[in-house]
Amino acid sequence: MTEPEEKPPLEIDDLPEQAQQRVAGGESVRVLTREAVKAGIRALKRQRIHEHFPAYLHLRKLAAASGSLTDLSPEWKDVSDLLRMPGGPPTKPHYRPFSSVNRKDESGYWYNKNLAGSYAPKSMRATSAFMLNTNGDGYELPVDHAQQALERLLKGRKVPAWALAAYYLRNHAFIFEGDGGYNELISAFTKEFGFEEDTDFQVLFEDEEPAQFSGDWFEPFPHVAGQGNSPEEEDSDG
Repeated sequence: MTEPEEKPPLEIDDLPEQAQQRVAGGESVRVLTREAVKAGIRALKRQRIHEHFPAYLHLRKLAAASGSLTDLSPEWKDVSDLLRMPGGPPTKPHYRPFSSVNRKDESGYWYNKNLAGSYAPKSMRATSAFMLNTNGDGYELPVDHAQQALERLLKGRKVPAWALAAYYLRNHAFIFEGDGGYNELISAFTKEFGFEEDTDFQVLFEDEEPAQFSGDWFEPFPHVAGQGNSPEEEDSDG
């Protein structure tokens, strides 16, 4: 199985609904470049990250939003939307570009449809059990959940923030002044996943611009007025 086409959305329908509204409203929108997304995926593959790390980030985001670590009710569709990628096997629509084991075959990064089953309490074994309540039948995070996630899910090694941000936000619409760069990417990531004014980010992520990536982080969304050829200009080419 070959790698998926890691490219930003080229059609307005590929953007999330809120982003579509911004484009329709005439706002100047930018998306991540294909090169930035591919660089992020390569960086993630070089690190041992447990398969349940996306589930933890989702639960942590819920806890941050609700102000409570207990009785968490996950919406696994939100995680599905982050991982869904075209180009995989029909029964495995989710692409998770990291693993807790050494993957020699690209097919090992594709994941099945049933995320709810994969992240169900009964599937949370010893490594991920810190995300469960005392009865083991619901989701709850301990006070030191970020440190436990670092030790259990990341094997003590922080994730490059830019790499996960580039992958998770590959279909995100960005609005900011200028061309944008590393700081705009990290700012959007921390806001989107509830890390603002939160020390968990420093526990889990390495916040350092990558030396190995020297390309452009962002590019104009193709179908924003004034940022692409008009229909008349396209017709004149023929």
